[in-house]
Amino acid sequence: PRDGDTNFTALARRTLDDLLARHPEAATALGEHRHDARLGDQSADALADEAEWAGRQARAVDRLDPDVLTAAQRADAAILRNALELRRFEIEELRAHEWDPLLANPGTAVYVLLARNFAPLGDRLRSVAGRLADAPQRLATARGSLQDMPRVHVETAIGQFTGTRTLLATELERALGREPGLRAEVEPAREAALEAIDEHIDWLRSRLD
Repeated sequence: PRDGDTNFTALARRTLDDLLARHPEAATALGEHRHDARLGDQSADALADEAEWAGRQARAVDRLDPDVLTAAQRADAAILRNALELRRFEIEELRAHEWDPLLANPGTAVYVLLARNFAPLGDRLRSVAGRLADAPQRLATARGSLQDMPRVHVETAIGQFTGTRTLLATELERALGREPGLRAEVEPAREAALEAIDEHIDWLRSRLD
């Protein structure tokens, strides 16, 4: 391949790898399972770092020489740059982490590990334990970041967090029934997550006023 081809491929691969590492839940949904055992960091410092990273990667795309890229690569480069600029805009301008309580819910991140048979159940349950261990800090971070929330978002979040609690009490329990040897590993994380979810639901209810 020509140098431009190699440079673009390397840049695109590196950018995608970094993006999926920053968003492990999305990575799992896309079939990338290196980050299954953790939740993404939604703290202010992590988001600021991601916005800076997205701008830096967008500038790297701009430095590519379009004359040495194929038409398909030029299109891919434009898509990549737009995605990076969109992510930066989401963090710096939309700032949904300050008003959307739905973003902190770990339910989907756990459900996808239980529902998709991409690996032995034991491996998936260990990843569930990792994500549940991250849940209390994620919820505490959300309470520190959320400010003026639309009432409908708060009401919806209360319902969805209640659904997550049910997921941990039913679907996860059924999975542990099939892998009882992992109960000692998963149970402490589940109990801590349930306690954190209850605390968070109470906090959301208090915000309705």
